[in-house]
Formats: sequence, C-alpha cells, structure tokens
Amino acid sequence: HGDVNASYYWLNYDNDTSSRYAYYGWDRILVGAEAGFAPSKWTDILLSGSYQHYDQDNAEGSMIGDTSQGFSLQGGLGSYMTDRISYRLLAGWSMFDYGDSADKANGFVYTASGNWKIGETWNTMLLGTSYYQPSERQYASRSRVDAISWGIAKVMVRGKLRATFDIRYRHETNESAVDSDWDYALDIWTGRLGLDYTLCRFLSVFAYGEYQKSMNDEADRRNGAYDYDRWRITIGARLQY
Repeated sequence: HGDVNASYYWLNYDNDTSSRYAYYGWDRILVGAEAGFAPSKWTDILLSGSYQHYDQDNAEGSMIGDTSQGFSLQGGLGSYMTDRISYRLLAGWSMFDYGDSADKANGFVYTASGNWKIGETWNTMLLGTSYYQPSERQYASRSRVDAISWGIAKVMVRGKLRATFDIRYRHETNESAVDSDWDYALDIWTGRLGLDYTLCRFLSVFAYGEYQKSMNDEADRRNGAYDYDRWRITIGARLQY
C-alpha cells in the first residue's frame, strides 16, 4: 500500500519593520509519500519520506537567504497488538538547509503514535514527533522541535456528541542563532478541552478551550519575555461530504 500527501502552511506577523527585523513569518510547502508492506494483518513494514520548502520574510540586506529546504526519511513498523490497540513507530534522518547557509542540520528524527479503543464510547491516543524548521519567533534562527501529546475522547448522545481532553508538551531549541541572546530553548505545555456535536450528515459544530504555559530555559532571558500564560477559546463549524 502507499499514499502521497501535500500541505501549505502560512505564518505571518504584522511587524513594524522600521523598528525590528521582519524575519518571523514564512510559508511552507510540504510534499510526502509513504509505502508499506503488510506480511500479516498484525504487522506493517513502513517507509516514509518528505520534502519541505520555506520562503522566509527576511529584512532587506539580511545575511540569511530567503529560502530553506529540508528532507526527511524514516522507516519502521506499524502493528495491531490486538483488535483494539495499534501503534506506529518510525525513526530516521533529516537534513535541513537553513537559509542556504553552510551550517546544515543533520539529525535523528522520529514519529510515533499509539491508539487504544478502550470501549465502544472511549478512545485514547499518544503521539510523538520531531522535526526542524525556521524559528517562529527569532530573526535568523533555526529551531528543532520535539513534541509529545496524549488525548482521550468520549462519544455520547447516540454518537452525536464527542468530548475530548488532550495535553501536549513541546520543546523548542534554537539552533544557528545569529545572535547569542537568541540561543535559547522553550518548554511549552498545552491543555485543551473540546466538544464536537454533529447536527446532520453534512454539518457539525465545535468548541475548544485551551490553556498554554510557555517557559524559557533561562529565567532572566529578555526579562522573562518568553515566559507567558495564554487562554484561548475557539468555536466553529465543520462542513463534510
């Protein structure tokens, strides 16, 4: 079996370029493919690869190039341990050419997931991943991200209402920072509660409440500018066919 996928991601900040660097934003095009061979219904041998291309919002005259690109190749196993428990474990190598610089990232990366259907109305999942990208906060900085999350879901009201709770830990390390003051790491914890209600076959509505805690690895860095608490509520509708 095999599949291909593609995505586009755009990150933009309304920066005043007369007073600060305009390097925070970028857009990314990602294409990937996965192939697998299942010698039995319990085991799946997997090979996955992807390519990412970034265009960065550099300030004029920046010492860093306007584009970055990355490659990733991973292999591993997928399995059904039982009819209710499944997992995927992949590991491999990633190369990230940041801003056409001589300092390229070459590192170990991984993707892991596990799913347990506890009962007819309960389900839980564990996810883990790592990757490289341009920093979302700092001019001329490359970041490595390691993240792990766990969630649980309950289906109610004859399958129409779905309640979820999930928690996520994300560790960001700035690499190749042009300024030593930007060579820092962040630990970000996020907790979220959600409700999703199906109105009909084609329409559902949802609401999420989220709390996020960001902590810098150096308490005095920029007078605590990277330490913050954030609350966010999201409501919306989902059309499906």
